[in-house]
Amino acid sequence: MPSAQLVLNGARVNRDFREALFDAANRAGVTPNEFCITAAAEKLIAGGRRFPGVFHVNDFEMVGVASPVGNAVRAA
Repeated sequence: MPSAQLVLNGARVNRDFREALFDAANRAGVTPNEFCITAAAEKLIAGGRRFPGVFHVNDFEMVGVASPVGNAVRAA
């Protein structure tokens, strides 16, 4: 499965939230972008969406996301 660029910008957040996000990402050993994308993946999976991976196929354990049942991709 080929990768796709995801560009998220323009969001303005509370300074304390930004500090908490950067601290949590640093503690997890990932970039703030990776941290946010992983959090979004967790929410999508919890909402019933299915996809084969976050950054690479079958990388759920690598990024700390519980693997969804099956690898069927469901349209958004």
